[in-house]
Amino acid sequence: MNLKVLFEVHEKNEEWFSAHLKELEPKYRGKFLAIKDQKVIAAEENLEKLLATLKEKGIDLDLVFIASIPPKDVALIL
Repeated sequence: MNLKVLFEVHEKNEEWFSAHLKELEPKYRGKFLAIKDQKVIAAEENLEKLLATLKEKGIDLDLVFIASIPPKDVALIL
């Protein structure tokens, strides 16, 4: 898969995540999310566990957008 296509895939998933963040927060607070095809395909509290889960399922990590939703009352500095 070429770089342009990969960029477009990630961009779509990132936009979907941003647009649905408020809906996702209550269920996935404090977790890392794997997003593919504009849906959450896995969620874990630990990034290494999330990556292992995806690998076990045979999912191509190049096609997955990884995001996290911090625990409640945690501020992020961007």
